[in-house]
Amino acid sequence: MQITALGHSCVLLDLDGEQPTRILVDPWLSDHAVGDGMGRFPRVRFAAEDLAPHAVYLTHGHCDHLDPYTLVRLWRELEHPPVLILPVTLALLVPVFREHLLGVRILVLQPHEPVIFRGVELLGFYDVSPVPTNEDDVMVLVVTNGDERVLVEADANLSLDDPELRAFVSHLMREPGITSSVFLTTENELTATLASRSCRTLEDREALVDQARDELLEAVHALYAPVDDPDDLWQGEHVVRLIHGQGLTAPHELDPRWQHILFPVRIEHRVREERAAAEAYGCRHTIDALTVGAVHRVEGGRVVDRTPEPALTLLDAEEARTYDPDLAFFPELPCAPIRGGERDVEAQRTRIEAVLNGRFLPYLAGSRQPPLIHLLAAYGGSYTVRVVFGDEPVDFTLGFGAHGFVAGEPGGEPQEAWWADDLEDFLDGRCDAFSGFCREPFPDVESRLWACLGMPLLDGDLLLKRTALHFERASAGLSPGSWVLPLYA
Repeated sequence: MQITALGHSCVLLDLDGEQPTRILVDPWLSDHAVGDGMGRFPRVRFAAEDLAPHAVYLTHGHCDHLDPYTLVRLWRELEHPPVLILPVTLALLVPVFREHLLGVRILVLQPHEPVIFRGVELLGFYDVSPVPTNEDDVMVLVVTNGDERVLVEADANLSLDDPELRAFVSHLMREPGITSSVFLTTENELTATLASRSCRTLEDREALVDQARDELLEAVHALYAPVDDPDDLWQGEHVVRLIHGQGLTAPHELDPRWQHILFPVRIEHRVREERAAAEAYGCRHTIDALTVGAVHRVEGGRVVDRTPEPALTLLDAEEARTYDPDLAFFPELPCAPIRGGERDVEAQRTRIEAVLNGRFLPYLAGSRQPPLIHLLAAYGGSYTVRVVFGDEPVDFTLGFGAHGFVAGEPGGEPQEAWWADDLEDFLDGRCDAFSGFCREPFPDVESRLWACLGMPLLDGDLLLKRTALHFERASAGLSPGSWVLPLYA
């Protein structure tokens, strides 16, 4: 098989079976991520016909994986548009795809139900951990072509500490008859990136680097902790773990110094530490990195050839984001709503109070992380969300003495604080879980309400609004940059 790395989580899988099959996974190829208010690194230029996939697969609905602007371009420019393959968790978007992708053919994958596409077997499955995350709807894709198999983890971050799931994944990677297995993973660097922008001193930056590297080491050693199973996936000599990194960064139109403060941990660090841990624990698989802009030929669980893809132009070199811990650049971001404009404060208040009691309260009760009664007890019997309407703060407090959140005058320190404008934009599809990259948040203790609004399935109506909005913009010829860049004005 051949795997072409297009940057971020986007890859092109080339499989030679009964007939050549090319699958494009998570094509976010725009310069900006509209939901995250961020940019892409590296930026790429391509001709749609040079990609010419037979199918496009979307792992989940986040804007750096499902990009309406790229999809509209592909369906407009390709003489033979691909089949759109979706996990069942994106089935609610089918009407939007049909409206904006002319003549689109759609195949919906059900979990653990293999289907044959052009002679290749496709299998999707979910891994939902006990702790809810905003990646719960990521469908892992397993593609089998004869004696070759590739598992596309995307953002799922499989719970390999779960014995049952680990046994299932080990079987996939080491099933008899499979002679070459690829575990294709995207390692998320976003946590350290978001923290880097908020450092205010060189000492803060130094502490962040130490923390990020400690977290990296902890994650790597947990991944390769010895398992007493000779059939474990990391004991397969024909298994290669291929690692690529997230390409979310500050928009390139900003001060170029941004790129030198955002990436304290890079994929080469991850690969180095994984190799060291795997050797120490006696693992027998291979670990390698994907090179953006290159075609990787994989045989027998090894990358046997890595050549540049001539049809792909990279606008950015990796050294353009070399981390500089001594760079005295501390960008000033305002603490203000993400988007301005006149708002109807009374309508906002009614709407937000309904969200707190109709969406957030059930989320708190159902997530049990921690149980709601323990959460209230931890804060002296009440939990307060402060919402600022214009310049007027209102405290919505949940306690044992009333049913639901009750509005009142601000007093004391709240557990969370948000701008009403941002919450309204989230509800209208103009905001996403990471849209606040361009703003400093309120100093808060928790961010449970924001996480609730970004929770898969629970936010299906918001995902539908957000996706439809950007398909409409893309179909009208507007760019993602025209959405993102005004946020920094």
